[in-house]
Order: sequence, then structure tokens, then C-alpha cells
Amino acid sequence: MKSDRVQKSEVRGQRSEVRGQGTGDREQETGDGRQGTGGRGRHSAFRRVDRWVFLGVVLTLGMAAGCSTPQPRLTDADWVSHSTTGRGAYERGDFRRAGDAYGRALLRAQALDDAEAVAITSVNRAICLLADGRAVEADLILEAALGDSRVPPVRRAELLVARARTSLAREQPDDALAQGEEALAPSTTRAQARLARSAAWLAKGDPTSAGLELAEGMTDRQWNRLPVAVLAERLERLGQIDAAFGDCPSAANHFDAAADRWGEAVRLPERARALAQAGRHYRGAGDPAAAGDRFYRAARSLWALRLADEAVQVLDDGVACAAAADDEVLGRKMAALVVTFQGQSRLNEQE
Repeated sequence: MKSDRVQKSEVRGQRSEVRGQGTGDREQETGDGRQGTGGRGRHSAFRRVDRWVFLGVVLTLGMAAGCSTPQPRLTDADWVSHSTTGRGAYERGDFRRAGDAYGRALLRAQALDDAEAVAITSVNRAICLLADGRAVEADLILEAALGDSRVPPVRRAELLVARARTSLAREQPDDALAQGEEALAPSTTRAQARLARSAAWLAKGDPTSAGLELAEGMTDRQWNRLPVAVLAERLERLGQIDAAFGDCPSAANHFDAAADRWGEAVRLPERARALAQAGRHYRGAGDPAAAGDRFYRAARSLWALRLADEAVQVLDDGVACAAAADDEVLGRKMAALVVTFQGQSRLNEQE
């Protein structure tokens, strides 16, 4: 969680989740120690609340805000010791002991009347409590920390995003949306928060609000200044919104564009999956030839990436599309790919 690099001799060699304990961000991103954004796939005990499909996004995003923030200046030995103990227990998956250690660190920060240390430790303790199934208690701790007007803006944003998690764990997505809105920050974090909120609206069955979430608050010029992976995610979200409205051609185009962006970001698994999604929507639009082409490319890429199960599923879709399109050339390509998969599978079995 948040390592306090302020006493390097005490915590050197211990892995910080996001540049040290001062930010506490990736704890909120990864939840129980290692999801693997998402990923942007990736990770979390809190994604057990998978009923809310946008959870992972909210967490990944919200926490990005702290990555570039200054480290806390508190060097109190007791606070450092308790925090280090808490982080070690958390990384071992002992959430109850981690929560107890951060509870002691929180009492010390309160005794010192250090608002920033209280905010940092409140986030860490809340994450542990959430992992231990104690969302109500976590929410109360975060609410108390937010009541201190001295909390720096960045720490306040971290508290709000953590509180959005507790709202999700308590099945209160409306509260999570409001807390995410308050935590919105400029640039990449704002974009990620918009994406999270649009996913929340989709989870609530409201694609209109999901679309407005992406259309309002940021111009195309602002979006286009962001990292290419964020742009790819936006295109995928637009495709999901199109699909919710039943607009298969537009959804296919958006997933095609997303695949191109993932390619620019050298995120090859995401590129292949976006191509497969484009294929499904081309199929829904009544264009089996285009669908088959996307399935072929996606299956070949997934196989090369050693994602064999996904590759085979996509190839099955491609073979069906080639037959439906009565496309002899595409059919031969699919048949050749089937032979390739079978041959390589036999070789793998012999090794």
C-alpha cells in the first residue's frame, strides 16, 4: 500500500504498490495484492463485487491521481512502523492483521494531528477492511477523514475514490457515481473517471447517460492528447454504448478503431480481443465477410500470443462466418488456420 519513503532505511527493499505508501493508489487499483488494469485485466478482491462491471475501471482510474503526488513528510517512527507492518500483512493476504496495524497507525496520525497522514492511513485501513468484508466500517473511517478541511486536494481525491469502492461494496452505485464525480481531476485521471462513470451507467442499464458521460466535460482535443491506451478504451466504451442501442455497424466501427489504437499502444491481447468484438458486431450487422475477416485476424493473433482457448473460440466463429458468407477465399484461410492450430497442438502435446 502506501509506503512512506520518508524513512528509506525503515522500508527500503519493500515493494511499494505505487511509488510508495504516500499515494496508496495501486492498493485501490489492485485490491488484494495482485490482480495482474487490467489489466488494465488485472486484479482485485474488490472485483468480487463483479455485479458492478465498472468497478475495476473506477479503481484503476481514481487511483492514478496519486501516482505523481509528493510523498508524505511524516517521519514519526511509530507511524512508519505500524504502516510498514500493515503493508507487509496486506501483501501476505492477512487483511485482518493489516487492518489492525493500520488502525494503530491511524491512531498515531490522529495523535500527531497530521491531516495528510490521517488521510493516507484512512485509505489504507479502509482497503484492508473492505478486503475483510467490513465495508460499513471502512466507509465511516473515510467519511471522518474527509471531514478535515486541511486534507490536501490530491489526498481528498484518493479518499473519495476509496469511498466509491465502499459504496460499490455496499451495492450503492449512485453514491459511487457521485463520489467519482467529486474526485474528478484534470487530464488522464479525468478521462479515466469519465470512462468509469460511463461504465457505471451501462451497468445501470442507461446507455444514454453513459454516452453523455463521455461527451460532456472534455473536448475531442482534450481526449486526443491522452495516452493511446485511454483512447482505445474510450473507443471500446463507445462501441459498447452503440451495442446497447442495437447499432451494430457503429459498434463494429468503434471496435475496429479501438483495435488500431491498441496496436499503437502495443497492447496485443487487447487488440485481438477488440478485433473479435468488431467481428461479432459485423456479424450482427449482417456482414459475415467482414466478420470473418476480423475473426480470422483475431484468432491468428490470439494463437500467436499463446491464448489458445480464446483463439479456438474466435476461430469457431470465423469458420461459421466464412460458411455463411459463401466466401471461398476466406473459407480456405480459415481451413488453413484450423490445420495450423491442430498441428501446433499436436507438437505441444509431444513436448
